[in-house]
Amino acid sequence: MPGPSSRPLRRRVLFQLALPALLLPFRAHAQADGDGSLARPRSRGRLIVAIGPAMALPAEPRGAGYRLHDPFNTAAAAMIAEELGMVAEVIALTGTGMLPARLSGQADIALPALLTRRTASRVMLSHPHAILDAVILSALPGRLRGPDALAGLRVGLLESHAYAFGRDAGLPGHALVSLLPDLPAMEEALLAWQVEAALLPAPQARALVARNPGSGLAARFALRPFTYAAAVRFGDHDLLRAVNACLADALHDGRLAALFRRETGLVLPPLAPL
Repeated sequence: MPGPSSRPLRRRVLFQLALPALLLPFRAHAQADGDGSLARPRSRGRLIVAIGPAMALPAEPRGAGYRLHDPFNTAAAAMIAEELGMVAEVIALTGTGMLPARLSGQADIALPALLTRRTASRVMLSHPHAILDAVILSALPGRLRGPDALAGLRVGLLESHAYAFGRDAGLPGHALVSLLPDLPAMEEALLAWQVEAALLPAPQARALVARNPGSGLAARFALRPFTYAAAVRFGDHDLLRAVNACLADALHDGRLAALFRRETGLVLPPLAPL
């Protein structure tokens, strides 16, 4: 008896071999169109960047107003936009409004977003672009020798940090955490002894010390590192890939470290892609 025909098998093999070629035009079309997240800002020639208060510093000395600015992330936004063939349009936001602005489509990207699980549940995050020590700032006499010394103390925490980390942001449970809306409110609370200590990134702590000579304010110890990244809306994969490529290039050729040193006065710690 003749064996089973091999034609069906040959047809299946030929179809599987031909399938990539058949799908190639569709794949090329999809890749060309992408998700539109990079094409939209390029079509207007502007990358709209929401910059929040997480690394913002006082722009004037005490008594001359209280305008906040973030020179590092403003410069980083300009660098990213230039690499992508655009100019940066910066929207400065206070409190916890930065990520909602990104999610609502008001901005293309948000800087600087704290790299935490809570943040990653809301947006997509780029490779890290900055790391800062978060320090305990206090005017209490004597030495605060570590987290155990915060027992029973009222410790100020910015709402933007609580939004990213949760209410305690890594502060020990025996500290009495007080949430404050922004850096000016934190400064006044420290000077009025409404809080006895504060958890702040090192440049912000250093700025408050410089603004208040004779106050006794000093950075006592580093509690934890704060790692920052750019944030984009879920689904904006084209834009995220482009931002990651810009940051990787700037990290590799030293531009990011030079920018960080120029604007913060600190050495950029080693960064690793996500």
